[in-house]
Amino acid sequence: MTHLITLLSVYANVFGGDFMRFVLGSGGTYLLINVFLARRLAAQKIRPSDPPNGQIRREILASLRTVLIFATAGTSIVLGANAGVITIYQQVATFGWIYFVFSIVALFVLHDAWFYWTHRALHYPPLFRRFHRLHHRSHQPTPFTSYSFDVGEAVVNALYLPLVLVILPAHPLALFVFVTHMMLRNAVGHCGVEVFPANQKGQPVFGWLTSVTHHDLHHAHAGYNLGLYFSWWDRLMRTEHPEYLAKFARVAPRIPTVGLKAVILLVAIVGGLAASRGDAFELSGRYASPGLGIIVAFEDCGPEGTTRCGRLLWMWEGQTPHAKIGDLILTDLVFNGTAWEGMLRDPESGRTYRGSIRQPSQHRLNLKGCAGIICASQTWHSTIYLRTVLSEHGG
Repeated sequence: MTHLITLLSVYANVFGGDFMRFVLGSGGTYLLINVFLARRLAAQKIRPSDPPNGQIRREILASLRTVLIFATAGTSIVLGANAGVITIYQQVATFGWIYFVFSIVALFVLHDAWFYWTHRALHYPPLFRRFHRLHHRSHQPTPFTSYSFDVGEAVVNALYLPLVLVILPAHPLALFVFVTHMMLRNAVGHCGVEVFPANQKGQPVFGWLTSVTHHDLHHAHAGYNLGLYFSWWDRLMRTEHPEYLAKFARVAPRIPTVGLKAVILLVAIVGGLAASRGDAFELSGRYASPGLGIIVAFEDCGPEGTTRCGRLLWMWEGQTPHAKIGDLILTDLVFNGTAWEGMLRDPESGRTYRGSIRQPSQHRLNLKGCAGIICASQTWHSTIYLRTVLSEHGG
């Protein structure tokens, strides 16, 4: 009886940790990326539609069952450590810091290999129908899809850690880093919004990692992109989707490689941050960005003056390779009750972003926006104002 009480106590503690990790990992990712930052990251959304009604509820219920199974595996690790079958050491000095770091890397790399090959096996048709079909019912995944498994798939995933710890001694902190990273990477990988950066050519900055687009393509085309953390198994075994890089480039946030002025101009427009509420203001005339980077003229481009556009009138020679004089670089600007919102084609990178504009005073526009977690603001002045200032100073 005492042993049963001890076993139940261990299981309850392990389950509590696994459950909180799922709630904070999947729930936190969903709230942050898919709710709070949804508008700011709209240009990075991989698919235009939303998951069907009832999908998230089904995923959460299936995930609770997965947590129960994962807790069983965690309990077996505790029992194995008590029996001396598994080595969980308490002092880093026992094996040293070099081994500590090595053990974390090994846990990631071995888990990625385990996942790729077991995942590939689960796509064998007879196994797929019994063990993996539930996960792929989420054709358009959400962070809660990360644990939405059939019983068989949950068991296969749960077996990895007890088995690897039989041969790999680990510190509790190393295990915490591994399971926390596993949960977060799973949740982010299913969020449907690309958060991994691209360079100016649209190529992944971290090409050896699986991006959100990489795994989202797996849910759209199940025979491709079977990896978990790293892309090397898919490339080695030729199971990476042939259109992956093109689809990634379409939605991935770019890391600017131009000067600071261009960076500020880019991030000032991206997003669509809420501005202070006020009456609609007339968005017209000519405005210059700081330092006279560019000059844009606003004009009507919709019925009854409800839509505005910004046409590029002037730029420093050679500084805007993706635009020419006369191009519309601000389009579909509509007043939403707080600000003018629309699209910007950045003349330096050629990419299009969503942005917002408000007018705090006459002859002055405030542009605010965020690119991922990087936020910035910029003030543009009308050319009338600039001519007045120059004349007052004898310019």
